[in-house]
Amino acid sequence: MKKELLLIGLVLILGAALVSAGGAGEKEGKILLGFSHVAMNCPYYLAMDKAAKDTAAARGADIIVLNAEEDISKQISDIESLFVKGINGLIVNSTTEYGTMPVIKKANGMGIPVIAIDRNLYGDYLAYVGIDQWKAGELQGEFITKKLLPNGGNIVLIIGDPGCPASIGRGNGMKNILEAPGNKGKYTILATYKASYNQMLGMQKMEEAIAAFGDKIDLVYCANDSMALGALAALQEAHMTDVMVCGIDGQKEAYEEILKGGQYKSTVINNSSEITEIAVNLLMDYLEKGKEPKERDVITGTILVTADNVKKYYDPDSVF
Repeated sequence: MKKELLLIGLVLILGAALVSAGGAGEKEGKILLGFSHVAMNCPYYLAMDKAAKDTAAARGADIIVLNAEEDISKQISDIESLFVKGINGLIVNSTTEYGTMPVIKKANGMGIPVIAIDRNLYGDYLAYVGIDQWKAGELQGEFITKKLLPNGGNIVLIIGDPGCPASIGRGNGMKNILEAPGNKGKYTILATYKASYNQMLGMQKMEEAIAAFGDKIDLVYCANDSMALGALAALQEAHMTDVMVCGIDGQKEAYEEILKGGQYKSTVINNSSEITEIAVNLLMDYLEKGKEPKERDVITGTILVTADNVKKYYDPDSVF
């Protein structure tokens, strides 16, 4: 009797092991994506994280999202760890345009396709998905010079990171318009502050600008809406309600401020969920079907939003 029970037990254990092995095999058969994300310190980036996971799941894939915390050394290490985990494809929101070049080259050598998202990337990649960063800056520059400060004025510039392609494009695109014929000499950038695309840091840097320049400030231009919302809070706390604020990204809270008709004047659409969904789907189409993107630069809508058209784009139920 004991021998029979022992034999039954062994059979059950073996069966469980086979079921377990089958489950592991099925999981190993799934496509595994890696997403090296520059940061998770604002709603824009968090929306990207959610969209990446939701879209990958909808396509039947697994995805690992790692946060570089704006540190290029950590980002390189993160991507190396994704290689070790056996990813089939890689999405990169790069801290700097050139900093990830060594690991992008390594991905190519390993046959791992790369999608650059949100920020332009140097190297051999399948596609870049995002807005035209330079155009976004130019759109704001044109609005500032033609509508908000047509006679000139003093501007505080708050950027995310000096080496970041988004800050470079959004900042220099705007400056390009300020220096255009007819505008040159009319505008002064009082100072440029780095606030890492973070709302709290945007508020802190605006407080520093207020302490340094006070009533000289006519307008604050920020490289994203989170920093602009922080700057707005600092201005309102200082009772500087005549200073105008402009941002970029099309964050829901920025739309709400524009709808109020107050000092928040404009933003530029940069739908973080949309670009992430496109990036994941492009990568999956390539991995599953060998289908390459029709264009290497997949530019999504880069649209200026002001009081004139904000109702068209505002969605109170949107994630971002």
